[in-house]
Amino acid sequence: MKKIGLVGEDPNDTSAIENLLNQKYHSQAKFIKLAKGIKGTQLDTVKLKKQVVSEFNSKKCDFAICIRDLDAFESQTDKVNERLKWFSEIEKSISKSILLLNIWELEALIYADIETFETKYHTKLNFKGNPISIQNPKEKLKAATRNSKNKFHESHCPEIFKKIRIDTVIKNCNGFKNFIADFENHLNPNKP
Repeated sequence: MKKIGLVGEDPNDTSAIENLLNQKYHSQAKFIKLAKGIKGTQLDTVKLKKQVVSEFNSKKCDFAICIRDLDAFESQTDKVNERLKWFSEIEKSISKSILLLNIWELEALIYADIETFETKYHTKLNFKGNPISIQNPKEKLKAATRNSKNKFHESHCPEIFKKIRIDTVIKNCNGFKNFIADFENHLNPNKP
């Protein structure tokens, strides 16, 4: 079983991705949260990068998943380059790492299996298309449940990500599909 470090902008994000990946990989991977309690731009500090590397090594992780939100469109190359620069700094110390770059926000992945969300929150979003094209998905999900007794909040993501179907997310989101291919290559590097 591989030990996989998780680094993210928010503890809800790392828990959500852990829950989603555990659906399919629980027998092959043990996820270990690195730099717990970190929020947002704290990830950009030198101190945090050192902490991540130290924890990665002390916990004997095989590789790390770095989860970041772009908070912009893919066409905004300055923002993309900013995130890629951050990731390359991590990669200098942890060469075995993967970037899960969420276009806008992690909540966009919920749209890849919107039926699960609709069932839980009794909404009718009927989304079809590329979930990474949704600007401010978190706010859109909140707006969809604004008049409901069961209002969506980003702190619900870990529980929602236990329920959204990983194979449906892979099928409906090319960015996540590419991430999974990279993840599986790191998980089983000798597999043909």
